Order: sequence, then C-alpha cells, then structure tokens
Amino acid sequence: MLRLIIVLIALSAGGGAAWIAAQQTAPAPEPVADVPTPVAAEMTAVLVAARDVSHGARVTTGALRWQQWPADAVPAAFIERTARPDALTELAGQFAIRPILAGEPIAGRALSPQPNGFLAATLVPGKRAVAIQVDAQSTAGGFILPNDRVDVLHTVRDTRERDSTEAQSRTIFRNVRVLAIDQTTEDTDSGTMLGKTATLELTEAQVEAVTAAGSTGTLSLSLRPREELPGEASMEIQDAPKTIRVRRGTAIEEIVIN
Repeated sequence: MLRLIIVLIALSAGGGAAWIAAQQTAPAPEPVADVPTPVAAEMTAVLVAARDVSHGARVTTGALRWQQWPADAVPAAFIERTARPDALTELAGQFAIRPILAGEPIAGRALSPQPNGFLAATLVPGKRAVAIQVDAQSTAGGFILPNDRVDVLHTVRDTRERDSTEAQSRTIFRNVRVLAIDQTTEDTDSGTMLGKTATLELTEAQVEAVTAAGSTGTLSLSLRPREELPGEASMEIQDAPKTIRVRRGTAIEEIVIN
C-alpha cells in the first residue's frame, strides 16, 4: 500500500513538472492590433422625387421628399436642405420638363414654373429653336427622333425650264440637334415618328440661314451615328451658284458656274 502511494506521488510530481516546463517553453501570445473605429461619413439632405413624375406633370408636395446624401458628393445642381429648407413647398406646383424617376435628385433645370416652358428650358443658352417642314422621306423614313443629331441638306431645282427635273443638293448644316418632331420632345417606343415639322437647335445666325434656305428650296435631314460626340452644330458656307449669260449672235446661253 505504501509503495502504491509513493508511485502516485511520483506520477503527480512528474506531471506537475512537465506542465510547468510546457508553460515556460510555450510562445507568448501575439498582441492583438487595435482596429480603428470607422468614422461615419458626414451626411446632408437633398431633394429627390418620391415617385415617378411624367413629362409635363404638375409636381405636388407628395411627389418630393428629402433624402440623406454624402455631403462630400453633392453636385452643385442638387438642392440641399441646408441651403433651401423650404424647397419642397416652393417647388410644389411646378411642371416637369422631362421624365423624373423615383429617387432621382431634383436638379435645377428639372422643373419649370410655366406649363408651356418645356422646350425653352431644354435649350442651351445662346441657342434658338426653329421648325422646318419635313416628311417621311426627308426624315430618314421617320426614324429620326428627338435628341438625334442630323445634317441638314438644301435641295434647289432648276426652274429656268418648265419641264426640267434637274436639282442640286448640298449640306448646309452638320451635327444639328433635333429638339422635337411635331409636338413630341421624347423618344417613342416604336422608334419611328412620321411628323410634319422638325424643330432644330441652332444659333441665331444659323436660324436665319435655314429659314432663307427653306424659302428657296426643300430641306432634308440626314441621320448621324449616336456614337459620335455631340459637339456644336456647324454651318457649311458655300457660295451660291452663279449664272452667266453668253450671247452668240441672236442666241443667248446661260452657263451655271458652281
């Protein structure tokens, strides 16, 4: 019995010694790095559409709401609550000059106080809107839509002879923006519009030139690719054809010099 007790004491002592040795040789735990607490971004409230607003619709207070927005990512065109705290009631009753989607911020030129100011509000400063007569043939079969870019062609027929079918065409404007076809200022789902008038965006001098060209011939539109950069409309300045009369005895011959 005494021998068994001595053996147990020896085993206990050996186990304790082994545990102490393991603790002394075990690597120290690595310190845990402090994770910085994320700083919340500063927010501000901007005015957005509470629901979809169609083109020309009158905006009510229920169609607008304030939404939180990162303060360092607010474009200048947005309406902030800190700058215009009464904007929600001030803009109620105005009219949408273009479709506005729910959640879309209300920019400065999205609304108009007058119901008839849609087209004027979309004009670039310094530009004018002018309407020209068109048909399906002169608008690429009706596939020219609002906001497309076109070239304007001027066609003049030879009127010196009654039965003459000769005609001359030349491009007088390039890269012109189409504002509307008839009374429509938006693309259609069908992709075709057979209108009678096309409204173009031109400068004042270009408006005078296209009006004069329309009174001396017919105007047609040539559709440009959408992949091209919009740029500014340019006017092609070309000298008008000159006619010289040559008399040979009693015969008079007219020669056209381009």
